Amino acid sequence: MAPDTKPILADPDVSPNGVLGDFRVPDLFRDLPDAVIVANVERRIVWVNPAFESLFGYSLQELTGELTKDLYAEAEVYTEMCQGRYGTMPAPSDHSYEVRYRRKSGKTFLTQTTGGPIRNPAGDTLGFFAIIKDISKTRAYEELLHRLFHISSDQSMESTAKVQAILKLGCAHFQTDSGLVSWVRDDRYTVLYNYSDLVDIARGTTFSLGDTYCSEVMKSNAPLACHSARKSNFSTHSCYDLFLLETYIGVPLIVDGTLFGTLNFSSPEERHPFEPGDLEMIKMFAAWIGQQLSFEKATNQLPIQS
Repeated sequence: MAPDTKPILADPDVSPNGVLGDFRVPDLFRDLPDAVIVANVERRIVWVNPAFESLFGYSLQELTGELTKDLYAEAEVYTEMCQGRYGTMPAPSDHSYEVRYRRKSGKTFLTQTTGGPIRNPAGDTLGFFAIIKDISKTRAYEELLHRLFHISSDQSMESTAKVQAILKLGCAHFQTDSGLVSWVRDDRYTVLYNYSDLVDIARGTTFSLGDTYCSEVMKSNAPLACHSARKSNFSTHSCYDLFLLETYIGVPLIVDGTLFGTLNFSSPEERHPFEPGDLEMIKMFAAWIGQQLSFEKATNQLPIQS
């Protein structure tokens, strides 16, 4: 610790003279949508805004006086921060970086963090601040799209293997046990591809469309998701009576510009609620699979009859 530093006052409602002019820290940062944290020179937490409390799961009362060290996913990263970005003389390039933190629940997440020392006009270090934006979902989507592109563009994989790989990837992303591609004609629902940790459904297996949740997708011609069928309108659906599927997310499948069938992922267990981004993501999965089915259709590899 540098000998010329001065601590920020421990009272979160009091701002040190000269740190932010006439503004107190809470007045300036309270309503920002991103998480904000302020610590003194000993790296003990002085103040956080409501967005920080929501993101990390801690209240200001729980955090006040605690070391920022406990928020990092890895202790060694905290040490590096103290010696570099949050040292007394960080380089300008050190003010924005990616780092993983740990929530109160124990779950870690990736962030884009911007921060550094707070100084008075004389240049004395009064403490430290950081503005934290959760980018874990954004990065996960980026990585998922990269993997989808890699599978679809892999010339060493045959079409069947590509579809199976995409279904497996979808099960991992949507946290489901099974992924299924169907062809729908009139009231007939035919399984073309199935990936599952629970049951293997043979290609060509046929069901009545009305006995599947996909019947609702075909009616609405739009993606549909349900994380708990027993707590939804699906509780009275014939599919629930037959298969007891609690989790479902499905989307219409377009091949060569025509409504062909559905892509869906499901599980007999509930999961946490789907987000709007999941409905957009399953459309991306359907687009990639639609390309593969177009190729199979053109080469007479699909077991369908006109």
